[in-house]
Amino acid sequence: MPIMLSAKGCSPVDSSSAKPSVSLENGTGTVASVFTSPWPWVDFSLTKNSLAALSVSATSRDSSSASLNEKKPATTRSPPNVNITLRTSPRPAPSGLEIPGPFAFLRKIQSGTFGDAIAVREPGYGRVLCMKVLNKRSAVRRGELPGIVQEVIAYRSIARNNSKEAVEGGPFVMQLEASLQDEANLYLIMELMYCDLLAVYNGYRYSRRGNARKWLCQISLGLAAIHSAGVIHRDIKPENILIDFHGNVRIMDFGTAHTLISSKPTPLDPTKKYSSQIWGTEIYMAPEMLANRSKTREHRRRYGLAVDYWSLGCVAYELLCDDSVNDALFAEEEDLEAYLAWDRSGQTTPYPALVDFDPDARSLVLSLLTVDPKQRAGNAALRSHPFFQNGDGVSEFQRVVDSQKPPRHQASLSHVCKQARENDGTRPLITVSFYPPEVDDTFTDFGWVNPRGIWGSVQ
Repeated sequence: MPIMLSAKGCSPVDSSSAKPSVSLENGTGTVASVFTSPWPWVDFSLTKNSLAALSVSATSRDSSSASLNEKKPATTRSPPNVNITLRTSPRPAPSGLEIPGPFAFLRKIQSGTFGDAIAVREPGYGRVLCMKVLNKRSAVRRGELPGIVQEVIAYRSIARNNSKEAVEGGPFVMQLEASLQDEANLYLIMELMYCDLLAVYNGYRYSRRGNARKWLCQISLGLAAIHSAGVIHRDIKPENILIDFHGNVRIMDFGTAHTLISSKPTPLDPTKKYSSQIWGTEIYMAPEMLANRSKTREHRRRYGLAVDYWSLGCVAYELLCDDSVNDALFAEEEDLEAYLAWDRSGQTTPYPALVDFDPDARSLVLSLLTVDPKQRAGNAALRSHPFFQNGDGVSEFQRVVDSQKPPRHQASLSHVCKQARENDGTRPLITVSFYPPEVDDTFTDFGWVNPRGIWGSVQ
């Protein structure tokens, strides 16, 4: 089967046509045809040779499982590229940001050390999306490129895993629609969400305790989907748990993730240990990871996917505690030391911070905050936990699994603003590749369009 780069429908004039698609199909054989784009803003001037060159079987890559964080692939290659020219604005957007491709600037959402998050509008369908803008030169200077590359690799692994017939937690994990670049910047395009859990903790719109059971089920299912894609998140915290416009969870931000690199989606084995690196946010970090801080690299101990469930335990505490409590359970290092000392003592009395919790809620938090990772609760144990059982005999997990999956891309112009600035001008933007991106300042293979995303045809 040849690799085809195609664009079906999505004329900006006729929004009833089929959605835009960039279909990347991997296999062998000859290229039958070259497609002409119906998008007026995309130039698919591809030759038969360039398409044929892209027909690289995934099995030709190193099939052994490895992590980008632990070992950079030894293979050297000059992969073929497909350059797509999109219209882009020669003028900066009102925020001073240059908006790539056909997207229209709406407003800046957030600024941080990583770059800027902005709301943009896609022509044709008019979808309102989130675009993370990262400056290449700054990313290299600050040493941020490995994390950016790791995030793209994790999202690619998750997209491949979504090809499975049933990935229950997939709807609760953020998908990357595309990773793009131009001369100056990197761009990550994804769904625009309503808020994050940190905003909820601060009293924004949703009741945290009123939604705790549903959200904890969704996060647990999302973690199971992430782990089945060969990814350990390593930074589960309120800021990385986003809430959509219908009140459902999306787990995001894979910049500190550990991802297995293999020729096909490889689920993590809960009995195995995969990494010894110290990544994430300390107040949500599992003891087995924190213990490596004081050790030299050769003496560090490896850990597995259970680190994500410890972090979920910290989030569960914050969701279930009184609304007046805004501190993390282990906000200070001595808080964790006190908990570890209480655990070693034999636990004759409830841990002080959990005294006011009802028995099932307390049991849930403690099952996730079990110091021994081998005994720590995971998705399977949580599904049978009494905390999630309802009076009608149907567990909250079953309700979440059976309920209608949250629709993606719910944001509209009314959620952001009413005016948008249209773009004009042209410059090369996207480089599509099948390889994971390289960790160097050439940004090799960074460009990618999710074949199962809104611009893909593989569903």
